[in-house]
Amino acid sequence: MIHVCFGLHDATGRYSKFTGTTILSIFENTRSDVTVHILHDNTLTADNRDKFIYLAGKYSQTVKFYNVEELCPDKLEAFKKLMPVLKNTRQSVGTMYRLLIPQVLPQDISKIIYLDSDIIVNLDIKELWQIELGNKILSAAPEAVINCLDHDFHSKKKFLIANGFVASEDYFNAGVLLINLDSLRNAEDVIMRGVKWYGEHLQCDCFDQDILNYLFSKNYLKLPEYFDVFVGIERRRGMNKIRRAIYHYGGSPF
Repeated sequence: MIHVCFGLHDATGRYSKFTGTTILSIFENTRSDVTVHILHDNTLTADNRDKFIYLAGKYSQTVKFYNVEELCPDKLEAFKKLMPVLKNTRQSVGTMYRLLIPQVLPQDISKIIYLDSDIIVNLDIKELWQIELGNKILSAAPEAVINCLDHDFHSKKKFLIANGFVASEDYFNAGVLLINLDSLRNAEDVIMRGVKWYGEHLQCDCFDQDILNYLFSKNYLKLPEYFDVFVGIERRRGMNKIRRAIYHYGGSPF
């Protein structure tokens, strides 16, 4: 069984369709059994929940739901206390839910694939799932590899890199992660230390991505670029042919 996880905050009710599109791309390209785990809050409507269930059933796959507002109220309150910026930001609080995955998912799940909702999976997700993490906490694609254009310029703009917290070649994108849950479950205090650090360095701009980089950029397994291909960068390169890859439709790295 392959386990894939999403974090979902849907204040308008219109964001769930993007998560659904990513899930659909997994089901279309993967022959193995997949369980999708959705960490959500009270913004997930009953109608959208039913649509996720219908989609999984159509492909004989499984979807499970975890309301973090009910399961982790104390941890969410701690996030908001340590990072007041969460209360007034354009970024979705849902991006922080990936930090709750070790606490929320069943203990018998030893690893998980985490994906953002602006992604199309154009390969069998089993290829990512089968990567051996060894003693690494997570695996991700370095943004230095994803974005080979204007890298020096962008590195100067990234607070963690410009101020020596993370080496330029080690800063990773957190939109596609393979996570060693057994290791991360033993690092809850470390995660909270990272959240506290972010709250004291508001020059950062990527919430959980910068937290994870601050904590783990020196101890992660680097994924090949095709596991996290930024569409904007592909277009700038003139790469118009669709390839076997995981396509990420977020803004350009940095």
